[in-house]
Amino acid sequence: MARWQIVVVVALALVGAYILLDGARDGILGGDMSRGVPDPYYLELKPADVHNPDDVIRYSSSIKGYAADLSVFERAAFYEWYFKSHGFDVTFAYADDFDETGNDHLWLLVKNQKGEVIEVDPSFSAVGGRSMVPLDPAYARYDREFMDVYEAIDGLGMKRLAWWEDDSAIQILNENVLVTEKDKAQRMAEA
Repeated sequence: MARWQIVVVVALALVGAYILLDGARDGILGGDMSRGVPDPYYLELKPADVHNPDDVIRYSSSIKGYAADLSVFERAAFYEWYFKSHGFDVTFAYADDFDETGNDHLWLLVKNQKGEVIEVDPSFSAVGGRSMVPLDPAYARYDREFMDVYEAIDGLGMKRLAWWEDDSAIQILNENVLVTEKDKAQRMAEA
């Protein structure tokens, strides 16, 4: 067996042992994630074609099932994590009184290289929308924009955004961390 293969096998064995011994709920990002944001939070996953609006839809569809039990705010944070980890330029948009309904709302703004913005609402059906990429002018009006999850937590509170406390959503986080660690170990072995 080649040296790099041994390194990869050992790294995967160590990560797997950690998950089994420490519990999948705590994840391989360390510690009890119910008390804080996973660290590291954003990952370097396989980059998307971030300039292609179709990739927003494709990537959204690939994680839809993991977000089924999340609240509106958790779902926005979950999708933001996933998009940003795949290289999208994404921020949060927050409205205190979305579309004059009396309810606050959180969705995403995905920017392309030209600076054009695509509004993405992972919880579109909860607010009566027809599409995850809405054309409704209500999405052009928001009170605050948060650059990342840390700013959103400062402004809205961690409990509203803590998607990593959901068993289904944490599963994709752990799977992606495993992939990231495997890729890192492989690059180290090849160096």
